[in-house]
Amino acid sequence: MTKVKVCGLMNRKDIDICIKAGVDVLGFVVEYPSPVPWNLTIEQGKELINWVPSHLTTCVVTGGAGRLDKVLEIADQLKPTVVQLHHRETLQEVREISRRLQSRGIKTVKALRIDKQGNCDFDIPDPVLAAWELAKTDLWAILVDSYTEDRPGGTGVPVDLPVFRKIQQSTSMPVILAGGLTPANVSAVIGATQPYAVDVLTGVEQEPGIKNPDKVLNFVRAVVNA
Repeated sequence: MTKVKVCGLMNRKDIDICIKAGVDVLGFVVEYPSPVPWNLTIEQGKELINWVPSHLTTCVVTGGAGRLDKVLEIADQLKPTVVQLHHRETLQEVREISRRLQSRGIKTVKALRIDKQGNCDFDIPDPVLAAWELAKTDLWAILVDSYTEDRPGGTGVPVDLPVFRKIQQSTSMPVILAGGLTPANVSAVIGATQPYAVDVLTGVEQEPGIKNPDKVLNFVRAVVNA
């Protein structure tokens, strides 16, 4: 069954809402290098991750472009299950970071952020070629998200599903779908693509940084029923 990740968690109440709803992966944006509404400091992220029961999966979303030491510091301090690289990391940086995190027992996800033209914000613009090259690293999974100039994540813009399917077909790695997902559309999207997991942020928010309990619950139910 498709797994559910809820990202951009900023408080204990929302963590508890997600746990109660049956969310599989709890995501925290930590020390992201560009201004986003969900950014936490290392200290804030550590406090919240320590609140999550140890049997659940935690994911730290950050940026690693030119920041290898910072990513490793975040990983060492917070000890998440997964680190998601969601910035302009080069292939070489992904290769190095994923190798170093793997040696720490931490999985690495690389986000391929796709624009309206079907190109990804990566040093290999073709998403299929990018996926092929990323499969040669120590990455655990690829996350496919939409990309706009004004916001690096949480865009609310859906991913082009044919492009997503091409990426799926090009790799044996888990491929996660993000971008514009809501309780109303996620079931149909899963039916069309069968992703390993779906990642939602703005689609279950009441306002930036605050989750809506009904939306979280309805999102999880829609995934389960898909």
